[in-house]
Amino acid sequence: METYKSREEVPEKYKWNLSLLYASPAAWEGDFLKIDEAAASVATFKGTLTQSSQNLKSAYDSQMTLDLLIEKLYSFAHHQSDQDTRDAGNLGLVDRIRSKATEVMAQLSWMDPELLDAPVETLKGFQKDPILQDYARRIELLIRSKAHQRNAEVEEVLSLASEPLGVSYKAFSLLENADMKMPIVKNAKGEDVEVNHSTYITCLESSDRVLRKNALIEYLNAFGQFKNTFAATLDGHVRKQVFYAKVRKFNSAIEASLFSDTIPLSVYEGLISTVHRHLPLLHRLFKLRQKVLGISDYSLWDNAIPMVKPAESEVPYEKGRQWVEEAIQPMGPEYQKILKSAFDDRWIDVYYTPGKRSGAYSGGMYLSKPYILLNHKDNLSSTFTLAHELGHSLHSYLSNTHQHYARAGYPIFLAEVASTTNEMLLHFYLMERADSKEMKLYLLDHLFTQFRSTLFRQVQFAEFERDIHAMVERGEPLTSQS
Repeated sequence: METYKSREEVPEKYKWNLSLLYASPAAWEGDFLKIDEAAASVATFKGTLTQSSQNLKSAYDSQMTLDLLIEKLYSFAHHQSDQDTRDAGNLGLVDRIRSKATEVMAQLSWMDPELLDAPVETLKGFQKDPILQDYARRIELLIRSKAHQRNAEVEEVLSLASEPLGVSYKAFSLLENADMKMPIVKNAKGEDVEVNHSTYITCLESSDRVLRKNALIEYLNAFGQFKNTFAATLDGHVRKQVFYAKVRKFNSAIEASLFSDTIPLSVYEGLISTVHRHLPLLHRLFKLRQKVLGISDYSLWDNAIPMVKPAESEVPYEKGRQWVEEAIQPMGPEYQKILKSAFDDRWIDVYYTPGKRSGAYSGGMYLSKPYILLNHKDNLSSTFTLAHELGHSLHSYLSNTHQHYARAGYPIFLAEVASTTNEMLLHFYLMERADSKEMKLYLLDHLFTQFRSTLFRQVQFAEFERDIHAMVERGEPLTSQS
């Protein structure tokens, strides 16, 4: 059975360097003590926001200083905790900064209501004033949100409620990453194989059908034994979203979630209906897979195995890094230099270790490196994940480097563009260097799988989210049996 190194045994070059955020716990504590002073600085502008453009800019600048401080503290705590979700000390840091942020949000919840008490023409005047050009989009969105903003007292209550209403997700994360015991299954040779968040996909891509079947069934059973608990945490999260939507006078939780990105509900519904109309294409793919694989009783555990065995099934991390660096050359020298620094300056936490958060993500804050969490396996699929997350991180880095804080963030509607571009560059690069028909067929098969996951599966998730929120809005129970 495969064993995994402890975090201490993993070479430093494969672990992200959080000292770029804070060199020591004492440095984190020192910044934590600055929060109250920074919040008090913002509070000095209460009652004066609409007196002049300069007043509003100074208030916004002061709030930005506070936000950057809190983001830095939270980013460090969050990444520390994700290294080992079982560590109570790291989780304590997350809880402390989250509680403090909630407290500060409540203290400053008067800002938007104070501005919205002013005539819309006054706000539009601020929006057009050159001195406030960095905040023009923020003011535009504020004007647009007028119908959904509440008075200062209600806004304070909503801010204070954010932490307790977030407990459902916190409970889910701890159960999934820290407390849930992962299964050990048998392969066709009778050998033990641990199925965890890192190895699950690798097991499903194995040519050993016994392992694939056992891995899928037992992995799902690991979740299934807590199905009522998971259903309860999901129910709590959905009810939170429905609560906020109702309080802010949206017609539905889905409408509320789309509002900030200015996406019409018709686009969301249109995407789902369009995918439904093209489901026969997905069914054709499954029939093709069944035929090529020669599996008469094709089942769920056969969905991830490649139709063609790759010529290079083992891809060590360093080799994958080289491929990605060479694949993104069309993006130009600046992009190449930044991507290289992601490796050299240790933005990336590479390998699975016990207790580490599952999956992969790119995350950071405006003044930090956009760190990447991986649970890397030495295969081609993980190399594509590396390219994907680097796309997110370079998108964030370039946006943060070239944009003011108030304009640097990008909407979820655009978030996957850079990551998917990186993946396609890697695909084209590998296709060009492939020296066998089998490798080219494998890459095409991999592209089919990625398309299936990116379009059909993600839209399936969107439809599921829409429907479970609608159930709660209709007063229907959301349980493991729903």
